[in-house]
Amino acid sequence: MTYHTCLACPDSFTLYDWMELVGFSWKIENEGYEYAAEHYPPAFERPVLLAVARDDDPRPLKKLFEDHEEALEAWHEQTGWEEADRLWEEHQREKQERRDAFLLWATHPGANWKYAYGAAFSTCEAAMEDIARQNEVAEKYPWCSPFTGRLLHRSEPGGEWTEVPLP
Repeated sequence: MTYHTCLACPDSFTLYDWMELVGFSWKIENEGYEYAAEHYPPAFERPVLLAVARDDDPRPLKKLFEDHEEALEAWHEQTGWEEADRLWEEHQREKQERRDAFLLWATHPGANWKYAYGAAFSTCEAAMEDIARQNEVAEKYPWCSPFTGRLLHRSEPGGEWTEVPLP
């Protein structure tokens, strides 16, 4: 795994790990620590941090958060909410792409959408079911559009996407 360092992040956090801690801090702010730790623990990429998040003992994760609480506040002030939101959206996209890396089928919504795909699937049938669901919603609600995008396929996990004709 390639780790990308975060120049504005403390210690040896990668940008990915830092954004996981940022998201976790937002959950704590909205839900409280116990609920956030139980339902939204950070999914760090570095094994040492991941071990802290997965530990059955909640104290190490709480200490990690508390040790970096001031740095999180300073990061928010330095970064600004607009840039923090942009980084969060990028992080969510990367996280989804990591989860989807082994999937071989995808749909692209079309037009000038800037990402490689909208949703990834394990089979062509699952992708076609998703397209059918979108078309059913469009028939039911006039303000929704039917699927006008593209079907994508790759021959190996993590490979390049190629457009294939819709069956």
